[in-house]
Amino acid sequence: MTPPPAPARLAALLGGLPASGEPRLGRLLGGMLWRQRRRTLPALAAAAALSILAFLPPWLVAGLIDEGFIGREAGLVAGIASLIFVLGAVDGGLAYIRRLLAAQATLALRRELLLPAFGTMLRLPADSGLARDQGVLGRAFEEVDRLAQGAGDRLTEFALGGGTVIILLGAMLAVDWRIGLAAGALVAALAGLHLAAAASLRQREASWFEARSRYWGHLIEAVAYIETLRRNSAHAFAERRFRERLDQDSTSHLSVVRLSAGLDAAGRFAGGAIIAAVILLAGWSVMSGQASVGGFVLLLSLGGALTAPALSALKVVDDLQAMIVATACLRRLATPPHEAVDWTSTSREAAAEALAICDLTFSYGPQEQPVIDRLSFTLAPGETLALLGRSGVGKSTLANLLIRARQGEGEIRLGDRRSAKVPLGAWRRRIVVVPHEIDIFTGSVAENIALPKPDAGREEIAMAATLAGLADDIAGLPDGYDTRLGQDGVELSAGQKQRLGLARAMFFTPDVLILDESTSALDPATERRVLDTLLQRHAGAAVLAITHRDSVAARMDRILRLDDEPVVEGQAA
Repeated sequence: MTPPPAPARLAALLGGLPASGEPRLGRLLGGMLWRQRRRTLPALAAAAALSILAFLPPWLVAGLIDEGFIGREAGLVAGIASLIFVLGAVDGGLAYIRRLLAAQATLALRRELLLPAFGTMLRLPADSGLARDQGVLGRAFEEVDRLAQGAGDRLTEFALGGGTVIILLGAMLAVDWRIGLAAGALVAALAGLHLAAAASLRQREASWFEARSRYWGHLIEAVAYIETLRRNSAHAFAERRFRERLDQDSTSHLSVVRLSAGLDAAGRFAGGAIIAAVILLAGWSVMSGQASVGGFVLLLSLGGALTAPALSALKVVDDLQAMIVATACLRRLATPPHEAVDWTSTSREAAAEALAICDLTFSYGPQEQPVIDRLSFTLAPGETLALLGRSGVGKSTLANLLIRARQGEGEIRLGDRRSAKVPLGAWRRRIVVVPHEIDIFTGSVAENIALPKPDAGREEIAMAATLAGLADDIAGLPDGYDTRLGQDGVELSAGQKQRLGLARAMFFTPDVLILDESTSALDPATERRVLDTLLQRHAGAAVLAITHRDSVAARMDRILRLDDEPVVEGQAA
């Protein structure tokens, strides 16, 4: 059974996509935790047991003071010491189990969120503003990690902290109801303060998200375009912008920390107030003979142990505000439209069919002049066509329209089927574009060549490289096909990158092969050899060559000019 596409899986995880209002964080976390219940439920049980164990040592010590020391009962002292030792071992074992189960659940939840989120990101359409904002996308995935962490580990921390607080308060009420009420009132006031600050904290987290997105966006661009900065002596520009965005990020982060630190300070004050209340009330009771020294020690121990789990539980409430921001970002990522790309094979099952363009029109905005205006032409299997025109006339835009990266008006057909009637993944295997700028991923030469077919064997990869005229260059690299490219690897020349892009095209058997200035960095002799091989390899396909080179246009059967004047088709010279 074919799994649902990534956007559908992400939307299902989010519990639907409400048009407005706060993200359904509770539904998201509840659903995720329930799916991981084999890990989360035992982790919660371990947290509950740890909460109960938190009460036992102070109670035993109080009994030791009132009974063992006064009666000089060495056996009781040894027995309580041994029991506390055993409880310590049990506590350590339960803490290990809880931490391990919570970590396993967190990692599973992280995988459950990240896989559909990444697949959804890859399917954002080209005209989506989010698709062009690298900083927001990078920050979104950082927030997904926080969300997964919150869903797994934070829940058990909340259960452990909240359960321990309830048990300790209950014990204090049982020993001295006045002290129990006073401690409960202080904890309740502290919880009310955190809840009252939640909206402000969430707003600050959202501002920090935006500032951090701009910071990461510039950092990613500076690394990706370091050569442009170098060639334009633009280091001052890059450093000034980095400084500005780093300052904005720091300011927004400090705003979050300032409020969080204030809440932490209030928590520590509440802890001190609880200890002061115990000393005053319980101390008075001891001096008046209404309570024993052991009871005083018990209340003092319970009061001292109460602050840490209360702060831990309330810290989860604060973390929820960041999780809400993360969920809102995921909801934005999952909101349609998305490209419906499938995972089927790269092979073509049917014979090549003719490409027909009828009255194709496209503009980048409703108020913009059309870049392409009522363009019509046909291209039969095996036919080659050169597309000429001045820069900015819409040649590369046409390539994007043909692979449905952008949507225009008019009609595009393969044979008798309109483009909209063909699944997008199948369409892009039938119409393949080789761009003039080839992106190289950090990885081996073999991995970069086999991009369209990751499971390709070494023989297939070597054949593609040979057909693209790249095999000799690869033989000269330090580790051949295993040489790492990209970061910390080998830098390829522009011509080598273009031939690597052409090697990728060898894995397809397209109806239409679009060469978008794909040989512009090659010398004439290399260009001629590569084109000979390429046209022979794809002899059954229609070839559309977007070019400024007369040498390429001369190899094509026809020429199509895109200008401000009506479209003119003619024979190649």
